[in-house]
Amino acid sequence: MPIVIGTAIVMLIGIAVFVSDFVPAEPPIEQKEHTSTYLTLNGLIKEKLESQQIQMSSPIKLSKQDDLQKYCSFFTDPAKQDLVQYCTSTELKDINDTFLGNIHMVGSPDEPKITLALVQVNQTMGQLDSVKTIFDATVRSTVCDCWEQQKPGGLDNIGQWVDGLQQFHQSGNKPHSKSNELILDGKTMQMELSQNENGFLWQFFIYN
Repeated sequence: MPIVIGTAIVMLIGIAVFVSDFVPAEPPIEQKEHTSTYLTLNGLIKEKLESQQIQMSSPIKLSKQDDLQKYCSFFTDPAKQDLVQYCTSTELKDINDTFLGNIHMVGSPDEPKITLALVQVNQTMGQLDSVKTIFDATVRSTVCDCWEQQKPGGLDNIGQWVDGLQQFHQSGNKPHSKSNELILDGKTMQMELSQNENGFLWQFFIYN
């Protein structure tokens, strides 16, 4: 069940992801510097998002086991949760300083194994352009700047993938929808869309 870290989100992810309210919280911040790979990737995403007028905070960094269990318990599958030895979380806001969501990276102290981008939108999907921008920046920064060349799933861009899941989700009375997995440059990607009392929560996963 996602819970916001900072305005933060701790997610329970298994075969399905369940959504709760965003609850402000202030986890203890690990003082040890995050590794250069986490720093580089977060910096690349931040640079791309800021060029599109989306603000991204500096990452909260967690590596102590107690903190990881409390704030980075992302998986119901024990084998996947065992991958979480290090965790960073950032907060996203639009140009009007309105909260949009979070980007989390988890993995070993040396490199992320999974990147999670989460964006909350209203009932009318009014922030759909922000969803596309955030997901696109995350892919270009953590996977490759090669979508247009490789066209995973036969899609020209990630916006088409977002539109497809939106149409599928809204075509029936479904509280939760999941896309097919796509492979880009050897990395697996998947999107999920869940309805909640605030509108809809978009979830985007990249598995290294």
